[in-house]
Amino acid sequence: MAISRRNFIRVVGGVGILAAGGAGLRSCDAMPESAVAAWKGPVDENDLRRRVLAWAQLAPNPHNRQPWLVALPGTDEIVLYCDRNRLLPHTDPFSRQIMIGHGCFLELLAQAAAAEKHRAEIELFPQGDFPEGDIGSQPVARLRLVADASVAPDPLFAHVRARRSAKVPYDAARAVPDAPLQAMQSAIAGHRVRFAETRETAKVQALRELTQEAMTLELRTPRTMGESIDLMRLSAAEIDWYRDGISLHGPLFWWGQRLGLIDKSTLADPSSNAFQSGIDRFHAMTHSAMGFAWLLTSGNDRPAQIAAGRAYVRMNLAATAQGLAMQPLSQALQEYREMERLYARLRQTVGAAPSETVQMLVRVGYADAVPPSPRRRLDDLLLNGSA
Repeated sequence: MAISRRNFIRVVGGVGILAAGGAGLRSCDAMPESAVAAWKGPVDENDLRRRVLAWAQLAPNPHNRQPWLVALPGTDEIVLYCDRNRLLPHTDPFSRQIMIGHGCFLELLAQAAAAEKHRAEIELFPQGDFPEGDIGSQPVARLRLVADASVAPDPLFAHVRARRSAKVPYDAARAVPDAPLQAMQSAIAGHRVRFAETRETAKVQALRELTQEAMTLELRTPRTMGESIDLMRLSAAEIDWYRDGISLHGPLFWWGQRLGLIDKSTLADPSSNAFQSGIDRFHAMTHSAMGFAWLLTSGNDRPAQIAAGRAYVRMNLAATAQGLAMQPLSQALQEYREMERLYARLRQTVGAAPSETVQMLVRVGYADAVPPSPRRRLDDLLLNGSA
């Protein structure tokens, strides 16, 4: 069904107004409760390892791939592997972001263990490091949980269930003060990661434009856009089945599909209204950024990427504790050929030293609460024989 851009916007706007005013429409294709049940935390889990893993799986990770596999040998060990079926070869060709997601997982696991008076002894890459351009079959980490009454719970752990990546426009009338950014920086002290931020008007505007340009480039590069399209879940049924990827749901998408305006082919077609609407939605997010923060490491080996992940989730939790919203904008950091020019421009804009790698870039601001992202069942992360 052909429809002009003006009429498309009218239809979408009408759906938004109706959804805002009616509970019946708000329930159209709502997020399935079963898909976000993991955010309640561990329920009826007698095994300490399963309890800490139930918290660890709430970690942020690229494209919500949840690329973790776990073995549970013996009675107190956890062995973490990377699920090589859940990589992002086009947008993350060296699996740098995937490793950051593993660092986030390990950090939440260690915090969950501490909350139960256990110390998580973590040995990274016990069978050797992955090469830069490959993910092997060897484990990412081996952990042992050791009872230790002297272990103090991390105050950040209290905010795990409320942590979000807030992918919505932020309040453009509300400036970000010093305190939350100082809390974010303090949260990562000692994690071999450098924190930097800006709220300076000209620099914020430059980063708004750069991040928008990077996202547009990703969307207009067929193979990178195709990677995201494959991971889009366009209905409550799909979300509940996969419990990963990019969830697009709610009245707008429900009606869009039924009116023949939205499906995977239209979302991937640069000439379609649905495609342009996606760019417009992202513009509303990038250009409402009230500041930016970023993490840098000296070098870019796998342990540095893990350290960046551990620091990133701590920074996210600290922001949550302060009531500050944040969203990672990683497009300009992605290491594929078409992104090289913007990658270099970003490095210059944020003042990265030649020896430093910009591991994470986020926008910050204030926003209404957003719902959690789906999570797979805990048993889906366990290797055979580990139950």
